Amino acid sequence: MDDKQRIFRSQYQAGISPYYHGVLHGLFVFGLGISLIILALTQVQGAGWAWLGVPATLLYANVNEWYVHKNRLHKRGKNRLSQLIWHRHTKEHHHYFTHEEMRVASTREYRIVFFPAYAFVMIAIQSVLLGLLCALLAGRNLGHIVFATAIAFYLWYEAMHFLCHVDESALVRHLPLVNTMRRNHMVHHTQALMTEYNMNLTFPFADWLLGTSDLQRSLVGTLFNGYSSQHLKPEVARRYQELGMDAPVPHVQAPLEPVSVTVLQQP
Repeated sequence: MDDKQRIFRSQYQAGISPYYHGVLHGLFVFGLGISLIILALTQVQGAGWAWLGVPATLLYANVNEWYVHKNRLHKRGKNRLSQLIWHRHTKEHHHYFTHEEMRVASTREYRIVFFPAYAFVMIAIQSVLLGLLCALLAGRNLGHIVFATAIAFYLWYEAMHFLCHVDESALVRHLPLVNTMRRNHMVHHTQALMTEYNMNLTFPFADWLLGTSDLQRSLVGTLFNGYSSQHLKPEVARRYQELGMDAPVPHVQAPLEPVSVTVLQQP
């Protein structure tokens, strides 16, 4: 971690409320989310074809994730809410984590990994509306299934993002898809590439479909690429050459000590 990133982390942590508790943040999101999924699925009876709502919702959500990440989180909008979202992601998250240091050192840093609790409430409301629309069009079973799948997708996003910011281990290195997304997300956190490549965090379908994957592979190869940098697109390889760096790959690093929350001064 260079001095610039260390200073930013120190200043950011100094602004976190003393009442914030990272574990409680995660428990709120995953506890409430899993409860809503169970509640919705207990209402499903004899769904039959309505289970097709699962893959349909996952594909829709994956493309929507890509769109929001590329066009909302990395583009400064005109209204106040859009600007806040852009600032939190591009100016804060992408300065707190760079390809040189992607890890958290304490549970208080979950504040910059998980979305704020109110974001989950907004997602839940949107999922309710989507489920109601599907229920009106094709029956209650489809509505409940779509709602449950949408919430599960959000939890998968949060879980995968969390796994992208933890220490290297045998588990994350060898777990299919998780290792792919860890490498993809590290590439995405390369400042020079963050607005162009690897927008997906759940599974890289939309990146492959819409040409924003940094890899030149089949869909299956892209999904299960793991840590390999052997299939970089020629234009991406050239960018790394111009930057004078190798393609970043997750690796074992020395234990990361929490930075001091004292606001440091630039030299």
